[in-house]
Amino acid sequence: MPATTDSNLEIAKRANDEARADFATWLMMAKLNSVDALPQESQAFFAGYRALLARGKPSEAAAAETTIQLVYRSYYSRMGGTGTAPLIKTAPRTRTMSDNHGDNVTPFRKIKPDKPPQPEKKKLPVALIFIGLVLLAVLYSYLSKGML
Repeated sequence: MPATTDSNLEIAKRANDEARADFATWLMMAKLNSVDALPQESQAFFAGYRALLARGKPSEAAAAETTIQLVYRSYYSRMGGTGTAPLIKTAPRTRTMSDNHGDNVTPFRKIKPDKPPQPEKKKLPVALIFIGLVLLAVLYSYLSKGML
C-alpha cells in the first residue's frame, strides 16, 4: 500500500494543522512565561526550538519551520499515518502586518456619513404658540358673547 493514500493525506493535513496550531500556542505560552504548564513532549519540542535559536545559524522563521516539521512527523505517526509523512505545502502569507508593527489589532477608522447633515427646521417658540392660543380663546369668547 503506497504511503500517499487518501487517508494518509487526510491524516497528514490534520497533523500539519495541529502541529502549526500547537507551535503557535507554545510561542504564546512562552511570552506569558508559562511553558512549564505544557506536557513533557511539548516542552521537549519547544526546548529543541530554543536550542536551534541559540545556535544562531537559522533564522527564527527557519527554526520555527524545522520544529513544526518535527512535530508534524510525530503527530502523523501518532494519528496512524503509515510510511513517511508526506510534505504538505503551506499557503504563503498573503500580506505582512508591517503597518501595525506585527500587531493583529486593526485601528479604528471613523466612518464618514454618506450625505451632509440636513439643516434643522426652525421651530416656533412655545411662548408664541401659547400667545396665539390665548388670542384665539379671547377672540372666541368675545365673538360668542357679541353674537348672543
